[in-house]
Amino acid sequence: MRKIKLFVALCATSLIGGALASCGGKDDNLPTVRLGLHANLGAGAGYSAYYRDYFKKAGVNVEIEVGGGPALATKVVAGQLDVSFMGGGVAWNYFTTNQEIKIAALDNLTDDDRLIAYNNGKGKNLTIESTLEEIGNALKTSTVALDFTTNPFQWFTTSLVPAINSKLGDGEKVWYADDKGAKLPEGLTSYDTKNEIKLANVTNSNLTTTMANGQYDFAVAFAPVATALEGQKDKFKTVARTSTHLSESYQPSTYAVNTKWLEKNEDSFKKFMIGLVGGMNFRHDNPTETCKDIEKGTGGQVSANTMNTDIAVWLNAQQQLDLYNDGRMLKYTENIRQGKLSNEKVDKNITADKANVFSYLIDACKTVLGK
Repeated sequence: MRKIKLFVALCATSLIGGALASCGGKDDNLPTVRLGLHANLGAGAGYSAYYRDYFKKAGVNVEIEVGGGPALATKVVAGQLDVSFMGGGVAWNYFTTNQEIKIAALDNLTDDDRLIAYNNGKGKNLTIESTLEEIGNALKTSTVALDFTTNPFQWFTTSLVPAINSKLGDGEKVWYADDKGAKLPEGLTSYDTKNEIKLANVTNSNLTTTMANGQYDFAVAFAPVATALEGQKDKFKTVARTSTHLSESYQPSTYAVNTKWLEKNEDSFKKFMIGLVGGMNFRHDNPTETCKDIEKGTGGQVSANTMNTDIAVWLNAQQQLDLYNDGRMLKYTENIRQGKLSNEKVDKNITADKANVFSYLIDACKTVLGK
């Protein structure tokens, strides 16, 4: 996605080449935080915090840059952005030796990735109520189309397949070959061809067309493609998603903060986090209105009417506190880490507790809730 920069004055959007400034214009007496956002509802809390003036009320100006995940990750690591929304595909950056960025907050518990069966394929007898064992048996010798460069690949290979294999006996566990021909997952007692899943690398945007001809038994997709496939009930059906089969395996979307910037701008970051949590609360209660904020923030490139709000658990301040207090916040962070250990750039000594600065999030949640 190309980078979008907009200037907003008096809540009216116009493309004149600056960066986003909050409704009413920039307050020169306030510090400025540079924020990267994706053009989707995953990053929606940032848009609503911006357009609803939660950032300014908390005491910071925010300049927003809208772009694709890899580009924004590169910028926040390099210090060209101070904070950025971070999707799962580039979350390995949290676990590198120099730790240029840390996890500032969980944003949502993503329920977007889903296994979709072609009704006339090997998953024809499956439903969303099917067990992991039943799904695994249907996947054997099947063909699965998914994008190797996005989170669905990680979700399928590091979450769904291990969960399935935990229910299958030795000699029955499913496996697949990576793009170099290596048989995965490692450590199985048998790699019998009757248990193989054949993966096809198909970009998410092309899955709608590719799946229509019945070439593949399954697809792993995310919105809006997953939504488009699910809408063709005569051809496709969803048979697994995180909320139905993998709730303990959530790998949340997050916000990243540049560690060097944080060291010098701790007060600004505290205020930023209060504003961001305000945006999280708003999105939780008003996801449709947040979609409108995203449409405005992307200059209409993304339509509010095409966004599916049923793709995640949209965390609010109280839910963040609950996740922190019962240990799931750190557990989900460890899930992110476990999903990235195969990346050669990951330092395995960087544990989940070393990868975050959640204390700022918790303080912000308490402030917003008046605790």
